[in-house]
Amino acid sequence: MSIPLSGKVLPALLLALFHSSCLGHPGRLDDNGGHYVTGGYHCHMSLCQEPDPVGRTGYTSVFDRPTERSQFFNPDDWSYDLDYDGDCQSTRQEVLAASSLVPVSFSNPRECTVRTGEWLDEYTGKVFTVAAQLALDHIIPLEYAHNNGGDYWSPNKKLAFANDPLNVIAIDRKEIRKKRNRGPSRYLPRKEYQCSYARQWRIVAEKYELQLANRDRNKINKLLDECER
Repeated sequence: MSIPLSGKVLPALLLALFHSSCLGHPGRLDDNGGHYVTGGYHCHMSLCQEPDPVGRTGYTSVFDRPTERSQFFNPDDWSYDLDYDGDCQSTRQEVLAASSLVPVSFSNPRECTVRTGEWLDEYTGKVFTVAAQLALDHIIPLEYAHNNGGDYWSPNKKLAFANDPLNVIAIDRKEIRKKRNRGPSRYLPRKEYQCSYARQWRIVAEKYELQLANRDRNKINKLLDECER
């Protein structure tokens, strides 16, 4: 099982949490015309509708069904493209540098952006040497987490999830378009990586107390049962 780790990721994450607590207002609005704030949701547009309140215990309205919650997803709340620790490298660049099988080269003297290296895409089994051909994927997609209860997580927890080295991996850009925000019941990587993939889903979900969709939880359990045979 390959999990990208970097000594820079943890300090970056700590600064990310500090950074998020200092933000009084996020950047862009979501597709619904509002944004999440600490303890609730705030509308800015006249036709904006509020999701169910914090503390809901079940699916009580159309807006509480995972398939209907995407309109409230705001990538700004789950950012991983910023340089949180001040070393000029985003989480993407740090993961690329840490997971390369050979020393990487950078596009500038400050070593901000990784240019070349050697990466095994665990999802497809392909090997890449140009960083631009890779995308940073979240094992549990950010929008999936949002749709399944993560929408009302604190800003700190959303950033921790988005930048957690247990939940990020560099893969083929074309493959990430196939996966999108799908769970294991609708997308799986190559067979040789499916056991590791299912384990990572379980590990990350348990760490963040994320309630997975029943069909995905059942698929993970089935895969892991087969892996132990």
